[in-house]
Amino acid sequence: MDVWFVIKERYMLLSIFLIIIVASLLLLIAIWKNRSDIPKSLTLIITIICSVIIALSILAWVFAISFGYNS
Repeated sequence: MDVWFVIKERYMLLSIFLIIIVASLLLLIAIWKNRSDIPKSLTLIITIICSVIIALSILAWVFAISFGYNS
């Protein structure tokens, strides 16, 4: 399986997932730097939501590469 060919063929879909992952990571970094200013429950909720979004984006990325190959 030529993974590079699959990535080049589906670069728009993969780049969307990559942008979502980077945005979630930036939000996680920002929320952890300002923990003292934000209530703990809000910090926990945002951390859980970002972690779920990152995990789902990684799974979607793997799915698009692994099962999207049609040859």
